[in-house]
Amino acid sequence: MTAYLGKTCDRGVFIQMALRDYTGEQRVFEIKTRPTGKPYAVDGPCFSFADSGGYVLCAVSGGEVGADLELRRDAKKYMGVAKRFFAPDEAAAVTEDNFFELYTAKEAYVKFTEMGIFSGMERFSALGGKVGGVNIIKFSEGGLICAAASETETEVKTKWIYL
Repeated sequence: MTAYLGKTCDRGVFIQMALRDYTGEQRVFEIKTRPTGKPYAVDGPCFSFADSGGYVLCAVSGGEVGADLELRRDAKKYMGVAKRFFAPDEAAAVTEDNFFELYTAKEAYVKFTEMGIFSGMERFSALGGKVGGVNIIKFSEGGLICAAASETETEVKTKWIYL
């Protein structure tokens, strides 16, 4: 899996560049949206897109993938989210220092499963690096906190795209 990172830009252009780099194909990939809202490339690799704080992420993989990123910042005002959306073990372990690591891991899983953010995030824990048969891969790049979810992959290679 490759996680392409960049500054906020045209979403469609960024996704096309990531898909082209990943596949080595210089074509325009047709992007459609599933009923759940998740975009996909017709006859192309799987991908997941996220943006936060002026940055974008497009994780591309040969198998289904979910990904999220957050810009590292003060988490004090977000701690109430942990009580509402984190599983009991996560809520007990969360601190202002690790909040975004836990949150991005949960978001990556939610995007992988297409379950939706308000569909029971408190019913699963991403603390152990796996949820069922899905690997949760946490990684940081500078001030960005990122996570990807995949059934088949356990490592993420990062590449920056500059537009």
